[in-house]
Amino acid sequence: MLLSFLTIGLVGLASTADAFCIPRIRREWRTLSKSEKKAYIDAVQCLWDKPAKVQTRFPGIKNRHDDFVFMHLNATENIVLDPVLGPQTPGGGIHLNGVFLPWHRYMLWEYENALVNECGYNGAQPYWDWSRDTPEFGGDFATSPIFDPVTGFGGNGAGGTVPITDLQAALFGPPVGNCINDGPFASRTLWLGPSYTFNQTARCMKRNIQGAFGNTAQSWSANVVPCLQKQTYAEFAAAVDTDTGATGNFLGIHGGGHYGTGGEMLNLWSSINDPIFYLHHANLDRIWWSWQLLGSGRLTEIGGPRYGNGSGTVTLDTQLWMGYNAQDRPIRQVMDPLNLNGQGILCYVYL
Repeated sequence: MLLSFLTIGLVGLASTADAFCIPRIRREWRTLSKSEKKAYIDAVQCLWDKPAKVQTRFPGIKNRHDDFVFMHLNATENIVLDPVLGPQTPGGGIHLNGVFLPWHRYMLWEYENALVNECGYNGAQPYWDWSRDTPEFGGDFATSPIFDPVTGFGGNGAGGTVPITDLQAALFGPPVGNCINDGPFASRTLWLGPSYTFNQTARCMKRNIQGAFGNTAQSWSANVVPCLQKQTYAEFAAAVDTDTGATGNFLGIHGGGHYGTGGEMLNLWSSINDPIFYLHHANLDRIWWSWQLLGSGRLTEIGGPRYGNGSGTVTLDTQLWMGYNAQDRPIRQVMDPLNLNGQGILCYVYL
């Protein structure tokens, strides 16, 4: 695969970064040992067991995991209800626009920091390369190791897959599928969502794996390569997020991962409730970084609309809202995962 040779020399690149920066090495889930997988899952569970930073304003926020869910729900909307400051207007949301990739890159960094600094995790945020789970590479989306009940995140909802016949309703309404009944998160309770609500809505975690769809929509040659061939950031981001005719997969590889996993992952606001969300978005971030490395000047190239309706322009000075989880920062500070110019905050590499 194209990304295989892109990783050659990346560790060497890291040596030119800030002398005080020892990059975290983000690896694909199936390459981790059983003990490494357990260490990551234990750290994720730790966030579910730690008290939230802010609970006074919205009773649905129960733990540190919910802090990140709350942030994603808020940032997806144009108007943010900050639990400390009240109604805020971060502007534009974080999907279907040029902010989509840098916002999620920054969010993943802060989530990884929480795992390391608050839960004693000694590794880095892993990613899920779902293209390996397609027939192109002898795999099958529905039987991906990511869904393993012992060394993964558990499988499908009880009773099997429920065909999704109304995508619009599934994206914006209650999760379609059934409660997962195996794996480390089968007994966990979700409190925030679905969709844009902060009420205390206790429920199970649902999945509704669409294997046939995943096998087609997440393949390397047909779906990822056309994105990497885009010449501008705006074109690349649109292809990843919404496809816009790049491959015929109208959801893009972003939406395809959510749709293929189904259940909570398919809800636009509350998909972050499923821990698989972070591995899926880490893979999208990896693909963005690979696109950046394929062309001169791409580590500082940004663009695209600020709003989902196509208006406004995203620049390097556009602020990324993180609520109470982290300070807001301009996009320019998260453009380079290795922070080679010393002006950013990141320090990681993908292998």
